[in-house]
Amino acid sequence: MEIKKLDADNFADFEKLTSQESHGGCYCSFWHQKWASMADWEKCKKETPEYNRNIVFEKVRSGFHAGVLAYEGSELLAWISVGPVTDFYWTWRRTALLGDSAKTTAGILCVAIEKKFRRQGLQVKLLGALKVYGKAAGWTSLEGYPFDPSALEKHGAELAWPGLAPAFEKAGFKRTGVHWLSNPQAERSIYQAAL
Repeated sequence: MEIKKLDADNFADFEKLTSQESHGGCYCSFWHQKWASMADWEKCKKETPEYNRNIVFEKVRSGFHAGVLAYEGSELLAWISVGPVTDFYWTWRRTALLGDSAKTTAGILCVAIEKKFRRQGLQVKLLGALKVYGKAAGWTSLEGYPFDPSALEKHGAELAWPGLAPAFEKAGFKRTGVHWLSNPQAERSIYQAAL
């Protein structure tokens, strides 16, 4: 498996995957926009796909680490929205909590797996490969904000976008606390791995 940083050369692959109906054409632009709350996700979904795509393209063009694409040979496997928490507007609370270490802590915000590769345990392999990539990129810590599988039972499978806790555990991540926007039932947690 090869992990490649999203750039102008592979942006078409990113478009192909994130413009699929199951991903709503959001292009993971939500994390780069100054929304007040998760309720604004509905507003983001109402933006045109072209608008959302251009937000991410401009971020990539200006040097931000918006995320990575995973390949097996020439086959596109997945998109992962990941980068230093300082590079995403939506993680500003986390950036404040981490202090100086925020610059070398990368956050996993979304995992979009190509339809034909879903339900095959690929998420664990992706996370393992991402740890290797992150260490080479100079990150000292990698963290994700997955849901507990019970949340999917209650709210629907669309909540799988940040990943699921069991996959993070199998990939060697440790639960360190409740996600800053989680409900009292702690359906979503912070999982970390030192690199």
